[in-house]
Amino acid sequence: MSLGYELQEGTKVLAQGNGGVAFHLICAVIGLIILGMAADEWRRLGAAEYGRLAAAAGVLLLGRVAGAALVLTGRQPEGLWFEGFLEGATLAAFTWACLFQTFSPPRRANLFLAASALLLGSLLAWDLLTGPSLAAPAPWSALLLLLSGFALVQWGRHWRRSLLWTGGAFLLSLLSAGLALLGRQPAALLSHLAALPLFAVGTYRAIVLDLSAYGLELKAIGEQTLRQTEEMAFLLEVNQAIAASLELPVVLERVSEAAARAVNADWAYILLPKEGSGEEMTVAARYSWWGRRWTQESQVQRELTIRLADYPLLRHAVLRRRQLLANRPEEYEQFEPLHRLLSRPQAGPTLIQPIYLQERSLGALLLGHAGAQRTFNEADGRLCQGLVAQVATAMENARLYQSLDEQARQLADLLRAREQELAQRLAILESIADGVVVAGEAGEVVLVNAAAETILGLPRQQLLDRTLQRLYTELLLAGGQAVFEWGDRLVRGSLAPVKMSDGSLLGHVAVLRDVTRERQAEEAKSKFIATISHELRTPMTSIKGYVELLVAGAAGRLTAQQRQFLEVVAANAERMVGLVNNLIAVSQVERGTIQIEAQAVDMRQIIEEAVQAIRPQAAERQLDLAANLPPGACPVQGDPYFLRQIMDNLLNNALRYTPPQGRITIWTAEAHLEDGQGAPQRYLVVNVRDTGVGIPAEEQDRIFEPFYRVENPLSLEAGGVGMGLAIVRRLVEAHGGRIWVESQPNAGSTFSFVIPTAPP
Repeated sequence: MSLGYELQEGTKVLAQGNGGVAFHLICAVIGLIILGMAADEWRRLGAAEYGRLAAAAGVLLLGRVAGAALVLTGRQPEGLWFEGFLEGATLAAFTWACLFQTFSPPRRANLFLAASALLLGSLLAWDLLTGPSLAAPAPWSALLLLLSGFALVQWGRHWRRSLLWTGGAFLLSLLSAGLALLGRQPAALLSHLAALPLFAVGTYRAIVLDLSAYGLELKAIGEQTLRQTEEMAFLLEVNQAIAASLELPVVLERVSEAAARAVNADWAYILLPKEGSGEEMTVAARYSWWGRRWTQESQVQRELTIRLADYPLLRHAVLRRRQLLANRPEEYEQFEPLHRLLSRPQAGPTLIQPIYLQERSLGALLLGHAGAQRTFNEADGRLCQGLVAQVATAMENARLYQSLDEQARQLADLLRAREQELAQRLAILESIADGVVVAGEAGEVVLVNAAAETILGLPRQQLLDRTLQRLYTELLLAGGQAVFEWGDRLVRGSLAPVKMSDGSLLGHVAVLRDVTRERQAEEAKSKFIATISHELRTPMTSIKGYVELLVAGAAGRLTAQQRQFLEVVAANAERMVGLVNNLIAVSQVERGTIQIEAQAVDMRQIIEEAVQAIRPQAAERQLDLAANLPPGACPVQGDPYFLRQIMDNLLNNALRYTPPQGRITIWTAEAHLEDGQGAPQRYLVVNVRDTGVGIPAEEQDRIFEPFYRVENPLSLEAGGVGMGLAIVRRLVEAHGGRIWVESQPNAGSTFSFVIPTAPP
């Protein structure tokens, strides 16, 4: 009996009856093992590759369980199409699951699975329609050969990314398909059965490799986490030590010590930029091992200045804000001059760490070993990088603290100076005779001096935090200045606002003065002047009248010399009458008793009479006197007596201050102006121009003040008491007009005033 016959008989036994059940159950058990391993890893890790393996194992398990059930129930299909379908589905599923990552893009794996399912379904439908037969295995064997060959080629192209066990399984599947195509069906079944454990072993190996990789990764993560935890703990400790002080020397001392101990360095220097120089730095602190002990200097005994140009690596690190590890002799030997300056011959590998905050350089930290036995590594660099942010923040906080402390001392000194100044001002305020009342924005009194207590007749305790409504009302209604009665006193007060530089109101200051005695003295003086003036005018009128009678010859014919004497007496009597009239006007102005008997007045006639009265004096001084008075001018509304007094004073002023050979010109004009209420009003403008000495610009606002005279040689020669222009202004304003002057030194003056015209 041949070997082929025996295999054929064995195959029949394996495929039929209880033997067929055993074959299906063995395949199902292998599928169950693969399903259990893959499903457990998929549940634990969530990896998609184990989900695909679980799906492929599920196809194998379900197919073989179904096959075993059909054998046991005696409904096993005839022919080899059912076995071919199960093997093809299993091969397609494991090819898709094991080689999914080798497809590029991965969606092609899904296309492969769909195409395999379509081919298997099509061949199955064909066999069912034409009738299956055991003697016709060629189509199914060819399909299995195609699938296993594709899987083996795909695995061979990417074998580095797949397991050898998977490749062996595909190789056995290819062998199984080839044997089936050659008619060696028992050997084909055994090859297929041998391929399934290889898929199980491949799944197990993948799980083991993943577990090893996960273990190594977890170990690396644990070591890194431990190292980071140690670094964070160190940085936290350093941060707490640094933050414990806000004094820059102490901060630098702790920074240098902490950095040296962190990287196990033998020495540490901290360099700070020199103020006012961008290319020089000073050694601010150092920490080093010397002999048998560590030495710490937060303030070097003598200031050591180094030039960055002498240390290229240091300059590069500071300007570029980059950390440098100088582990080679040709790099760290350039720092030997710095060590010699500090009397510490300890050149060795050096770590240069610039200290900066928000693009601003704060200095540099130098760490080093004494000797070339040890070097700095990347871990030391990372630790210093983590330390530099805290160091920069601590240094900046220390600088800010020093700056704030200095500002606080300056503010304290300024406050003491202000308090002394305020005490001095309060002492001055208490010593002045005028009363001062300071009120806030709401009008409440916040400051009162002793004089104000006396003037107001109230103690300071009753005035503070009160609102003196009557006082402020009196002053505000009067435009800020007024004289008012307060009890039995007459008080002159002025109110001024207190504003900030931006214009906001802080309050008001009222200055009060008791003018009761002054007003009584002024009233007595005014009454005396009025009485004396009236008493003088009566005899002067008699003198003037009798002189005029003598000049007219009422007492007989006069000689030329007598007439000349009498004319001099008449002129001086006329002058005395003018002085008396001015005194009376002054008295009336001060007492406020001027009564204007307004009527329509021909101003042309008033001016002509005044010009004729002064013409002899003008001729005596060789002055040209001209009046340009247009006919038909509108009459003005005024008192003819006071209007004549206005003209007399203006002409006398021009006569006095115009040197010989000069000229005095009078002219009038009409103008339409606004009155005090803004309504249009027609005025008559009267102008008196002279070619006298003129008035400086800085004195033009004062010439209308009582008793004020411009100081020049001609004014001294002219005499007078300085009341004429003051009387003119008061009389013009009493008529509802105003007066002004335009003048230049040595070029003459023009006095102009306006009087409202009479209504038609």
